[in-house]
Amino acid sequence: MSSAVITFTPLRTELGLIHAYGVDAEKFLQGQFSNDLHALASGHGQWSSYSTAKGRMIANFYVQRDGEAFWLSLAADMADIIIERLRKFRMMAKLELERGEPESALFAVSGRGTGDLLGHALGIAAPETGNSGVVCDDMIITRLPWADAEAFLIILPASRVEVVSARLAAAGARAGSAEDWRLQAIHAGVGMISGATTEKVIPQELNLEVLGGINFKKGCYPGQEIVARSHYLGKLKNQTYRIASPAPLRAGEEIFSARMGEQSIGMVINAAPDPQGGFAALAVLRAANVGEALMAGAPNGTPLGLEKLPYPLPLDVAREG
Repeated sequence: MSSAVITFTPLRTELGLIHAYGVDAEKFLQGQFSNDLHALASGHGQWSSYSTAKGRMIANFYVQRDGEAFWLSLAADMADIIIERLRKFRMMAKLELERGEPESALFAVSGRGTGDLLGHALGIAAPETGNSGVVCDDMIITRLPWADAEAFLIILPASRVEVVSARLAAAGARAGSAEDWRLQAIHAGVGMISGATTEKVIPQELNLEVLGGINFKKGCYPGQEIVARSHYLGKLKNQTYRIASPAPLRAGEEIFSARMGEQSIGMVINAAPDPQGGFAALAVLRAANVGEALMAGAPNGTPLGLEKLPYPLPLDVAREG
């Protein structure tokens, strides 16, 4: 897809919304997530994750702040699971955890020149740096911290979707599909944990440290010890790579290498059709084996190619050094 094309995409089938609000919302969530909510200004956003005590990610999400409330955008099939789990640990904390839909909707707008288009269509000063945002006319508009790409997440009342869509279209944007958005996220190197991959990788293996989704100076949260150990003691062996396949791939599908035989070296996180041909995906792989022939599904399965990400990977940099 040409970066000159600006698309607006309703994400109701791709991502779910969680709305967390109440006087104790910040304090409670600060003790559960991998990133630092205290430093998050209203309208701004950050990547974060929620893990088990053993450091395995239950889900990752993009958090946007609206005053004292927080919105989490995450894989659609994980939203109810995360709400239920957080409620179990809420105890006496004064906060509510609810699905954002159907009262609210999540939009993505992306492509070169999106900031200017949003300014023209919505009459706002669009954020110019990643994770920065504004709250305006019941909308939260936040620029994603994507390398080499211009992309925004917009949370708005569902009653305004048609009007906003019409304004974006009149300004020159075209409607996109959920698969368009997933492909753009894959090219940006941003994976989303879903039901097929929950509790299977730690945050750094999904490149969340590179993407700014982990704060190592904040207080305790579930899995913090494992996450910190991987960071400070150099225990990380796996990281997320972008791959290409001539055949469809599915989340959770195992990946094999020539040298390791029947022992899996990783798994697919997200995949989407590529208009240029074949399929694109993000996969968590054992860094020591990425230079070998890679196959999906079985040791003699679909051959895979390794593609570039728009940011450096820690284990690759260490190996080159």
